[in-house]
Amino acid sequence: MEWINDPEYCGQILTGPYGQKIKNRVAHCLSLYRLFEDLDNPAMCYLAAWQEGDPNVWHEYTSRRIRELFRCSASEVAEIFRRGVVEQRVYQYQDQESIVKKDVIDQQELFRTREQLRQEVVKSGIFEAIYKIALPDDQTFWLRDQAIVEMYPEDRTYLSNGCLTLISKEMKAEEERERLVTELQEALSNVKQLSGLLPICASCKKIRDDRGYWNQIEEYLRRHTEAMFSHGICPSCAEKLYPEFYKKDG
Repeated sequence: MEWINDPEYCGQILTGPYGQKIKNRVAHCLSLYRLFEDLDNPAMCYLAAWQEGDPNVWHEYTSRRIRELFRCSASEVAEIFRRGVVEQRVYQYQDQESIVKKDVIDQQELFRTREQLRQEVVKSGIFEAIYKIALPDDQTFWLRDQAIVEMYPEDRTYLSNGCLTLISKEMKAEEERERLVTELQEALSNVKQLSGLLPICASCKKIRDDRGYWNQIEEYLRRHTEAMFSHGICPSCAEKLYPEFYKKDG
């Protein structure tokens, strides 16, 4: 096979004790990916592999653009990718297409549930997720990962034929929308605090808060709204407090 002596090949299937079926499949994929890469397509192809019961993943093929993005050699991509994942997002459509469920898994949970997640992928045969990647040089970006998983029982080996797409602009826009929604929800929460029944003293007009303390109405509103206060005296109170300045009608 031409790929065995290719300097860009860093896998182990073509040179290892594997069956001819999986070797032919790998060689075929590598040839297609090489042609695909020559088209300068924005999708970045890869061919990953792992063996049953072994948590380690290696790459049989990694496109040039992936290596440039991660600033490493093909043999280092899998490990740098694993260490760089900050979070994984999986979007699932519900019964109605307009409803989308989003599952967000952080790095620690990914490590804890790696085998479980891998079994789910093997069972379905397809995989799609979005990763937030942070590299040691403070470079941060988002990648969409789409792959088809194939199993070769005779070799106890799985192949993941996939492609990565850079979607940093779209995800930054989504993060900004999420931030605005959170701020709006907080603002609405504060408004709701004043929309219910407020216990107020019939005599001094103090308001009782949810901890049972009585507060001047100005102080209570200042804490729960953006209102500011200036003080004056209404005509009715002025007449009571300063009767000498008001003449009674004869």
